[in-house]
Amino acid sequence: MYTIATVLCALLHAVWTVQYGSDKCARVSGTNVLCKIRTLDGDGSSITSVNSDTSILSVECNHLLLFESSLRAHYFSSVEFLSELSITNCKLLHIPDYTFQDVNKLKRLKIRSKNSEWSPTKNMEISLNAFNGLSELHSLDLAQNNIKFIPSGVFCALENLNILNLTNNRIRTVGQIGFGRGCGLGMHTLDLSYNEIKTLPEETELLKLRSLQHLYLQHNNISDISSEAFNGLTSLRVLNISHNRLHTLPEGLFSNAKELREIYLNENSLFELARGIFHHLEQLIVLDLSSNQLTSNHIDDGTFKGLIRLIVLNLSNNALTRIDGKTFKDLFFLQILNLKNNSVGYIEDNAFLPLYNLHTLNLAENRLHTIDENLFNGLFVLSKLTLNNNLLVNIDRKAFKNCSDLKELDLSSNQLMEIPDALWELPFLKTLDLGENQISDFRNGSFKNLNQLTGLRLIDNQIGNLSVGMFWDLPSLQVLNIAKNKIQSIERGTFSRNGQLEAIRLDGNFLSDINGVFATLASLLWLNLSENHLVWFDYAFVPSNLKWLDVHGNFIEHLGNYYKLQDEIHIKTLDVSHNRIVDIGPMAIL
Repeated sequence: MYTIATVLCALLHAVWTVQYGSDKCARVSGTNVLCKIRTLDGDGSSITSVNSDTSILSVECNHLLLFESSLRAHYFSSVEFLSELSITNCKLLHIPDYTFQDVNKLKRLKIRSKNSEWSPTKNMEISLNAFNGLSELHSLDLAQNNIKFIPSGVFCALENLNILNLTNNRIRTVGQIGFGRGCGLGMHTLDLSYNEIKTLPEETELLKLRSLQHLYLQHNNISDISSEAFNGLTSLRVLNISHNRLHTLPEGLFSNAKELREIYLNENSLFELARGIFHHLEQLIVLDLSSNQLTSNHIDDGTFKGLIRLIVLNLSNNALTRIDGKTFKDLFFLQILNLKNNSVGYIEDNAFLPLYNLHTLNLAENRLHTIDENLFNGLFVLSKLTLNNNLLVNIDRKAFKNCSDLKELDLSSNQLMEIPDALWELPFLKTLDLGENQISDFRNGSFKNLNQLTGLRLIDNQIGNLSVGMFWDLPSLQVLNIAKNKIQSIERGTFSRNGQLEAIRLDGNFLSDINGVFATLASLLWLNLSENHLVWFDYAFVPSNLKWLDVHGNFIEHLGNYYKLQDEIHIKTLDVSHNRIVDIGPMAIL
C-alpha cells in the first residue's frame, strides 16, 4: 500500500511539474499578468511577486490537486490598480469580509472555484461585506462555486454592477439572492441557470431589479410560478426559463413585462397556456414553446393575438393535431415557423395566409397526407420548406403556385409514388430532397423549369433504369444522390446536359456496365459506385478530373487501364475492396 501511495504522489508531482512547474507569475502583455500556482495561500504570498501596476490579473490554481485555497481581508492590497481579476480552479470555501476592499478600481471580477469537482458538499460561503469597496465593479462572475446560500444585501456595495453570473451553483431560492434593502437598481443581466431553484413566488428579491433586461433561469427544477413572479421587471427583454418542470403558466404572468423581446419556454412539460398569456407583448420577437405537451385545444386563434412583431415561433415537439385558420392571424412579421414533430394531420386552408414575410416553414414529422392548392397561400417569400417524415401521397399540381420563390424543399420520407408536377412552379429551387419515398420511375420533363437546381436527392426509392432526357432540365445540377434504388442500366447521354455535376451517388443499385456513362462529365470530382454488380472496370470509364472513387462491393476482377492514362487520371482516393480482383498490374494503381 505504501508503494502504491508513493507512486501516486510521484505521478501527481510529475504532472504538476510539467504543467505548472513551481508557483510563478508572468507578464502576458503590458500590465496583464498570469499566475499559475498550486493554491491561494491565506497569507497572500501567492501573489507577492505581482507588480503593483498590474491592471489585469489571472490566477489559476492547479485543477489536478484538490487542496483548499483561502483568502483574507485586504488580500489584494498590493495590486490596488487592478481593473480585472480572475480566480479559477482555486478551491475556495469562504470569501471573507473586505477581501477586495483595496482594489476599488476593479471593473470585472471572476471567481470560479469548481468546488463540485472536489466534493458535492464543498460549498462556498460569502461573508456579507466580502465585496465592500468594489463600487466601480460592472461584471461579477461567481459560476461553478457550489454556492447554496447568498446573504441578503451582499451585492449592495456594488453600486455599478450590471452583470451577475451565478450559473452552475446550488441555489434553491430566488427569495434571497444578495439584493436586500432595494439595491441592484442598475443590474441588467442576471444568470441563475443550472441551479436547483424550484419555485418563483410572488415576493422575491428579483422584483427589486427594476432595470433587469436579461434573466436566465434555464436548467433548474422550477415547477411553480406565481402570476406576480415578474411584477416590477418592466425593462425585461430576454427571459429564458427553458429546461424546467413547468406544467402550466398562470394568467397575467407577463402583464407587467411589456418590453419582452425573447421568451424561451422550451423543454418543459407545459400542457396548458392560460388564455391571453402573451397578450400585449407587442415587442416580442422570439417565442420558443418547443418540446412541451401542448395540444391544439390550447393553441387557438387567441394564443398569439397581438404579437405583431414576432419573427420566430417554435412549436416543434408538441402534441398539436391541427392548425386552425386564424391561429397565426396577427403574425404579419413572422419569418421562421417551426411545427416539426407534432401530430398535425389537418391544416385549414389559408392558415398561413397572414404570414407574408415567412421565409422558413418546418412541417416535418407530422401526419399530413395531402397538400392541396390553398395550403401555402400567402407565402410569397418562403425560401425553405421542410415536409419530410409525413404521410404524403398526393401534392396538388398548384400547391406551390404562391411560393414560387422557394429555394429549399424537403419531401423525403413520405409515400410519394411519382415526382410531383407541382415542382414545375418552383423555378428558383436550389435543393430538392425526394429520398426515402416510393417513386418507381420518372419521365422526361419531371423536372421542368428547375433550371437553378444544384442538389437532388432521390436515395432509397424504387427507381429503375435511367435514360436520355430524364435529367436534361437540370443544367445547374452539381450533386446527385440516387443511391439505393433498382437501377440496372444507365443509357449513354443520360448526363450529357449536366456538365456541372461534381458528385454522384449510385451505390446500392444493380449496375453491371458504366462504359461511356460518365466520361463527358469534366467537372465530376466524387463518384460512388459501390455495392453494384460491376464486373468490368477501366479508368477510361471515369472523367480525368475525378478525385474520389468508390467501387467496393462489386464483382470486378481487373483494374483496367487499356489506354495507359496514368498521366491523365487524378484520383486521390480509391476504394476497390470486397471485389474479385485476381491481380494488380503496373497500370492498375495510378
